[in-house]
Amino acid sequence: IHHPEVNLCLWQRPTQPAIIRELASLQASDLPDVRCRTSRDSFDGDISRLLQQQGLDPLAFKHWRIDLHRLADLYFSVSEDRNVTLRLLTTDDDDCRRFHVDLSHLRLLCTYRGPGTEWLTNEQVDRFAHRNGAPNEDIVRFGESSQFEPFWVGIMKGDAYPGNAGRGLVHRSPSIAASGQTRVLFCLDC
Repeated sequence: IHHPEVNLCLWQRPTQPAIIRELASLQASDLPDVRCRTSRDSFDGDISRLLQQQGLDPLAFKHWRIDLHRLADLYFSVSEDRNVTLRLLTTDDDDCRRFHVDLSHLRLLCTYRGPGTEWLTNEQVDRFAHRNGAPNEDIVRFGESSQFEPFWVGIMKGDAYPGNAGRGLVHRSPSIAASGQTRVLFCLDC
């Protein structure tokens, strides 16, 4: 991810049945975009605290918490222990529908349930249209967007990454409103 021409590192992991079972009971309203600052040392406690604050028993999510910790360890190493924001989200609504670039340094995303984040290659993006607020159909020069599968992990560069201004990964949330699906999303930002 630290190479100048790379905007996305994608780890195509298989699904994990134990985590699927743990997350099956989560409703869209259970984790309404909860966030907090976190660090390598405080991460496990932060996850437990966020779950408890939403009335969820951290012990019911043992396998998920182990996996979150594993991904956080990877992210803290790649992000060089910068100030990090942890985000957990369950939703059955459309989130960021317009293709956009994050104003962050690096972002880790993993959708555990439901459709994953959609993204475009640099060649597909009309950066001029994007910067000028054009609709999605004008931003995409050709082809269809790619999409993360459940459990895939993406680390993406934003516009705040040194030397990457105006070249961050262009992505959006999938459309799920009225589909009956609930997304469970984990995100780390620095």
